[in-house]
Amino acid sequence: MNFVSTLLVLTSTILVMFCTKCGSYFTLPFSYGAHKIYSGAEFVKCSFVECCTDEYVSPDIDKLNDILIKELYGQEIARQAIINALRGHLTTNPPKALSMSFHGPPGTGKTYISQLIAKFLYKYGEESKYFHFFNGRNDFPLESKVDEYKEELYKIIISGLDKCERSMFVFDEVDKMPEGLLDVLVQFLDYNTSIKSWRYTSSSINTRKAIYIFLSNTGSSRIIQYLLTLWQQGKSRQAARLQDFEYLTSVGAFNEKGGFHHSDAIQSNVIDHYIPFLPLEETHVRKCLEKAFINRDVNPTSEMIEEGLSYVIFGPPPHNLYATAGCKRLEQKVASIIYAKKTKRTDL
Repeated sequence: MNFVSTLLVLTSTILVMFCTKCGSYFTLPFSYGAHKIYSGAEFVKCSFVECCTDEYVSPDIDKLNDILIKELYGQEIARQAIINALRGHLTTNPPKALSMSFHGPPGTGKTYISQLIAKFLYKYGEESKYFHFFNGRNDFPLESKVDEYKEELYKIIISGLDKCERSMFVFDEVDKMPEGLLDVLVQFLDYNTSIKSWRYTSSSINTRKAIYIFLSNTGSSRIIQYLLTLWQQGKSRQAARLQDFEYLTSVGAFNEKGGFHHSDAIQSNVIDHYIPFLPLEETHVRKCLEKAFINRDVNPTSEMIEEGLSYVIFGPPPHNLYATAGCKRLEQKVASIIYAKKTKRTDL
């Protein structure tokens, strides 16, 4: 028996003993007393463990925005769309859960932003028990088990929302998930005020305050082609708008292999925002390299930056404008460069 359970038993026993001794003089309704006991026990419990209260779930979207302005390179469209979506969802009584689908090439910041959202939504960030992360490649590897995965996922969502209606669910590598898996989410993403599942919970569950984020490389080729078209017209990436990409990314997700392939989630129009992550140019990769060196307390020379750049592959040919892997793997390259420099000085 844990501390809180022991406290409840002891307090209830004292109340009953007091009632027995006082007889007719005991005027406090037991239901009121029980409510007070429960409230007190909840307060004690939440002093020691994470609870679904404002102390532990306290969004700071202004601070999140400040960090993204400083540390997210080349993704102004994504930053503005995500911040506006979060503010709209968190500052109102939402009619449905917030669902955002991030699309773009690898290494452009999709996972990084989802981690930051958790950091500025929960006191414990990604370690919060109300943050749920799924990886398509690792968690749902077999097409033949899609029905089993759907049942398991349904139970996890129900249980998560039962514990905290302000839960956050992130699905990474959606393009690696079995087709049809995400159809099970439609009932949670739709305009339902509550769901009651007699099999898994005895109470109604509010589905409207949760956040769902989907990360995928689908639609990348369409995004890159659109930017190339702008470049060939003599326009910069700053000329692109969110509206230019929403249709491209939704069509790409629906038609390309993966968890959203011919999905009810797309056909039912329950995904609120399709957010493009644009491919990174050399100027953005340079900033990633500088940040990686500074994070290791090293002020990089131009020679070190150029060495880091030498590992980056740019495409598509013939123009080769965009880093094919974005800023992915740069941290490891930077660590190697720093170690090599230290070893060289030691040898001298």
